[in-house]
Amino acid sequence: MENKKITPASKVHLRSLNLQELDQFVQMLGLPQYRALQLADWLHKKCVMDFSEMTNFSKPLRMVLAEHADTNRLELVEVPESKNHESLKYLLKTPDGHILESVLIAQQGRQTVCVSTQLGCRIRCSFCASGKGKFGRNLTAGEIVEQVSFIGRHQKKPVTNVVFMGMGEPLDNYEATMKAIEILTADWGFELGGRRITVSTSGITPMIERFVSDSRGRVRLSISLHSSNQETRSQLVPINKKYRLDELIQTLEKIHRVLKREITFEYTLIAGINDSSDEARGVARIASRLGAKVNLIPYNPIREMDYQTPNPKQVESFRKLLEAKHVYVTLRQTAGRDIDAACGQLRLDRELL
Repeated sequence: MENKKITPASKVHLRSLNLQELDQFVQMLGLPQYRALQLADWLHKKCVMDFSEMTNFSKPLRMVLAEHADTNRLELVEVPESKNHESLKYLLKTPDGHILESVLIAQQGRQTVCVSTQLGCRIRCSFCASGKGKFGRNLTAGEIVEQVSFIGRHQKKPVTNVVFMGMGEPLDNYEATMKAIEILTADWGFELGGRRITVSTSGITPMIERFVSDSRGRVRLSISLHSSNQETRSQLVPINKKYRLDELIQTLEKIHRVLKREITFEYTLIAGINDSSDEARGVARIASRLGAKVNLIPYNPIREMDYQTPNPKQVESFRKLLEAKHVYVTLRQTAGRDIDAACGQLRLDRELL
């Protein structure tokens, strides 16, 4: 009987496997179990991109591995760099021909990678480029992890932080997101502390509870708030029509009360839409109930919308109103706007420069 032919599509993407699955893979090939840990070391600690770099494997063994598996699935297309050299945007091509975007933010001694979890986004926030085109598909855990590996390898510096704030809603691709976090935090993986990872969500209420439970509160949670008003938030974040703001706040209160975990609100300030004094007071009321931090983000323009960025005086006024109510506020430094790599500007299948 003939052996089944292994095609590129049927090969195992090793970066998608946790340690138990790597164990099963090496056993399938008739290899000793310790090879699984060696593979994990090469993939996640040394970030190699080819079996030929695995020097403690014999050449015949490397050939066997290459026949049955891939180390990577993404292909580098372009790396635009911001003028201040603090942001690099990585355009990476997937096996099915789409171009996804990831960002490296190098600030304050940190190397932070902003990863995408989907090709496009089903949430379709009005101010965000990621949901403006057709939705492609969910990324695999391996494709999420590989963004971190690729950027760490390209920079020749260890990645210190990972934020799930690129294209897509992480909790809408739950299993892959959680598996990627497992690989990023495991001692056999990247060994990142959970507090160095932030998952941002638009507010899928049932999945927030599940996420906090499954992650045991070890990973930072960031909520895209953008308005304290039900009607305005529904305009900006359409999923708010299904998972209402009051329901979201009740869920977050439960999480805060039971787990005592820090919650951060992301708030994109859009001139004339959600930057009023009334909005600031409403945000302060919500944040105070939850002991939450508020991260203000002046709107980053996208071509589909005629929204405007508030002037610095209005941004400062909003910030001071929050601080007057004893809310801890940070103002997001605009990073990468000149290369469309700032918050809300990542998109699927961008036309190349």
